[in-house]
Amino acid sequence: MLLSGKNMIETLSIFFFVIFLTLFLFTPFKKKATFSSLKITLDEYDLRSLNLIILINLFLFLSLLNFTVSQIINIFYFLVFIFAIYFLMNFKKLYFPQNIIINLLFYSIILLILSVDLASKLNLYWDAQKIWLPKASVFFNDGLVLDLKNTAYSHYSFLGSLVWSFFWKISSFENEYFGRIFFLAIYCYSLFNIISLLNLNQNLRVITLFLLVLITYDYWHFRGTQEILIFSFLLILSKYLFNLIVNGKNSNFNLLIIFLSLNLIIWTKNEGIILAFILYIILFFFVRKSLKKRFVMFLILLLMVITRFSIFKINGLDLNISQDFDFENIIKIFFNNLSFNNFFIITKYILFSFVKFPHILMSLFFAFIILFNKKLFNKLKFLYTYLFLTIFLIFAIYLSSPHDIEFMVSTGLLRLMLEFSSPYLLFTLIFFKEKFKI
Repeated sequence: MLLSGKNMIETLSIFFFVIFLTLFLFTPFKKKATFSSLKITLDEYDLRSLNLIILINLFLFLSLLNFTVSQIINIFYFLVFIFAIYFLMNFKKLYFPQNIIINLLFYSIILLILSVDLASKLNLYWDAQKIWLPKASVFFNDGLVLDLKNTAYSHYSFLGSLVWSFFWKISSFENEYFGRIFFLAIYCYSLFNIISLLNLNQNLRVITLFLLVLITYDYWHFRGTQEILIFSFLLILSKYLFNLIVNGKNSNFNLLIIFLSLNLIIWTKNEGIILAFILYIILFFFVRKSLKKRFVMFLILLLMVITRFSIFKINGLDLNISQDFDFENIIKIFFNNLSFNNFFIITKYILFSFVKFPHILMSLFFAFIILFNKKLFNKLKFLYTYLFLTIFLIFAIYLSSPHDIEFMVSTGLLRLMLEFSSPYLLFTLIFFKEKFKI
């Protein structure tokens, strides 16, 4: 059946939006950059990740200074204009070998296919309709952070809704799903970026990206909830955590990316705060830094969390502290819920997530195999620690719930497993890297 005129125009709009996002995510076009004063050399993947993470943090920072989305868009256009001038003035110095052209093309094709799949359904999850879309609508209509107090669940973080509204408003037809296409773009980029750990040739990189998309993509992830953003930010962070702990290179740069990513995670969902402290535990025990520097890292993380709560308090947003941080009551509920039946319920749904998310099952399979490889196991101790702590956290969350555990687990555990699971992919990637000496 032929597309109607309107559908054809909308499809073309998606196509050009995908091209825009591809160029947006793949800049700067440089093979590497050396910063002699900092004693670091960054490759093309590092530069792209830094560009992306800083830009999203900039969006967040401007919103906290009470810039509207329209004003942020104008600033963004100005930055694009500056980059265009730089691009034209330095065109001969830019990095355009055959492999990056192929990368751009293949990434665009995958993103376009997934975008069309998203646009053809447009279903929103209940949480998206009641929580995240209303917040995005506030920003879309040039509301400020303080205006979020009039939305449901005002104590929830809002970064995802802010980004959603930005790309919703910047799109040609101002269709809300263009904001979710950016969620797709970040997701695809995070997979593309993590593959760089393997140092694959062009053909294998394309095949690996296709396989990772095949085992991790589900339209369900892009129905307006925020878990896929946590998944993507965590996956980007994972690469630099691995480089910091295992490779030990560009230490300061890796820490910069990690903490900038942690800030995004903190502002995406409330459980991102707990997740950030779990990742700090990993840093504390596995990063080769002095006790003083590890303490400084803790202070930085604490400052980010305090800033998050302070901004909410200043803008009159509900902190929900009495409910979420009544430790005496939480401990009481936890011990009351300790039973074989509740453990069984939680374990049952965790095992079900292995079926729902093939990448988790595959990653845990390789994690088990690596247990018998002493050298590789020692490299990935930090990852086993992360796995243990996230599973422990899931049990702790649901055993501390005052609500019916089976209902809470059946409606929320799969999403928790998704957002925590992206670092698990390292088990798979590193196994193949070592097994086949990639």
